[in-house]
Amino acid sequence: MIARPICFALVVLALGSLRSSTAEAQPSTSEKALASRLFDDASKLLAAGQAPAACAKYAESQRLDPELGTLLHLAECYAKVGKTASAWTTFREAADVATQRSDPRNAKIRERIASIEKNLPELILVVAESEPKTLEIRQDGAILGRAAWGTPVPVDPGEHTITATAPGTRPRELKVTVMSDGQTLSVHLPAAEAVPAVGPAASPPVAGAPAPTRVASNSEGRRTVSKQRTLTAMLIGGAGVVGVGVGAVFGLMVKPAYDESAAHCNGNYCDATGHEARQNAFTKARISNIAFAAGASALAVGVVIWLTAPKTRGDERRSSIALRPLVSANQASITAVRSW
Repeated sequence: MIARPICFALVVLALGSLRSSTAEAQPSTSEKALASRLFDDASKLLAAGQAPAACAKYAESQRLDPELGTLLHLAECYAKVGKTASAWTTFREAADVATQRSDPRNAKIRERIASIEKNLPELILVVAESEPKTLEIRQDGAILGRAAWGTPVPVDPGEHTITATAPGTRPRELKVTVMSDGQTLSVHLPAAEAVPAVGPAASPPVAGAPAPTRVASNSEGRRTVSKQRTLTAMLIGGAGVVGVGVGAVFGLMVKPAYDESAAHCNGNYCDATGHEARQNAFTKARISNIAFAAGASALAVGVVIWLTAPKTRGDERRSSIALRPLVSANQASITAVRSW
């Protein structure tokens, strides 16, 4: 007799919680007003023949205030600019919403999906089974999960960039152009190339790298050599500090640049503005990594030179320092070997 009232109370509480979370998810009045203005602007742009700009405004209107009508206009806009996969994906999303609401437009939406599928380009990425489990593949900046490897993936016509990275291997990048006539293109990921082991003995000399420099101590002119080495250390160390600073600045710029693309992307598919914003973020990240690595290496070299500068005391034992630089495609370092 007690269990039934308790169960009923739990159901009431659950429904109340559901209503509360749904209410919180509703757009504000200002968001609704802005979404309506964006929708009107998009319709005017589309009528004026400016479809790419119209698609961006439809997408932002849908983000602010999701509506089935806006979603359908966005899908048609994507189709108009030739973004077949984006249109197909958006129409499928609209069909799901229409089914849940028993909307009478559902049948027409399904017919539109079927017509687009006839010319839907697909890309198949073939990955060898010998690839490491740590392999990460990205398509146009978005991670392509392992389950999608070897599976036809709908893509918009045009050029696409595929990158593959894994610890211990050199980064790989492919540029693929997909046609708009329903083509299914298969692309094989090139075999991985191992990165040489770190260390002077395991790494072959790189063309153009400076030869090992040997500085002898306990010789005439020790004081002059010491001053020259100190000045060199300060110059190289200063350059290293600048490089680290540049890397830090560009690193701080990566997230805002990537967040800028959110308003122009629908999942892994972006309009021209979103794609440009994401590429800008990836460029800043690469610049940050390169500048930071180069700056850190230069700073390390400066410290080594400073610490190994010849002493001026006459009772110091005869010693020598061998500096062996190591340069490769992904790193730069220096090894100091001291002998007595």
